Amino acid sequence: MMAWLTEHTLVYGSLGVLAVLLLPALEAALPLVGALMPGQTAVLMGGVLAWHGQVTVVAALLTAVAGAVAGNLIGYAVGRRWNTRVLRRIPEGGRWQRYTERALGLIERRGGAAVFVGRFTAVLRTLVPALCGATRMPLRRYLGWSLVSSAVWAPAFVLIGYAMGPAGPG
Repeated sequence: MMAWLTEHTLVYGSLGVLAVLLLPALEAALPLVGALMPGQTAVLMGGVLAWHGQVTVVAALLTAVAGAVAGNLIGYAVGRRWNTRVLRRIPEGGRWQRYTERALGLIERRGGAAVFVGRFTAVLRTLVPALCGATRMPLRRYLGWSLVSSAVWAPAFVLIGYAMGPAGPG
């Protein structure tokens, strides 16, 4: 599996770094898109690209952090602007309702720390930003937690991708 991902990542070369920026941003900004296109995979690809010399490690790291923070802020703004509409659009009785209830419970119990936990959990990564905005979490608190969580999450997965880089064609 990793060899396939590495091979296909290298086909795009340094253009792949755009995915490292855009997919984490889209994942957090638009929950439906985030469910379909995992940003974490793109961040791993950034590490693979760095290992193969297509981009620098610093470029992959900074791009991944920027994408994560930008997506979080856009998701927060969407939730803040369309708070009741965001919550009403969640289908009742399905798994998305359970995920949303779980995310809301986490935000209620942990406050800003929910942003940190959410960054490392696939489904929560797509829901927490909009729900923090919808629940009117103060922007300053949200932004602080967003920066901290992105600054830990992005390098972790870029470096995992970097370590996995030798698994593919060299």
